Amino acid sequence: MTGNNRPPIIRITVVDGKQDHFVASFRSEFLDATCAVVFSATITGAVALHRFALMITGQNGKQVEIQNVWDLFLVKNKVGEDILNSTGKLNW
Repeated sequence: MTGNNRPPIIRITVVDGKQDHFVASFRSEFLDATCAVVFSATITGAVALHRFALMITGQNGKQVEIQNVWDLFLVKNKVGEDILNSTGKLNW
């Protein structure tokens, strides 16, 4: 849980050596732990990221902010964009 008014932030980075695979991570200061999910640049990957964001939202009681999401996806599509938009604030 976050003890402040800031939204939980999920950061996305590329998996080394795999341009179409990503790691979404959330650092919890309260738990002194980092939670993460590895996903691909597909619709099912967007669903996995969405579910991860919902889990973090549920644990913190605040909608998440996702950083670096479209900087990493080479091909944008409407379905994936809709799924990710439903998770919270996207930092485009």
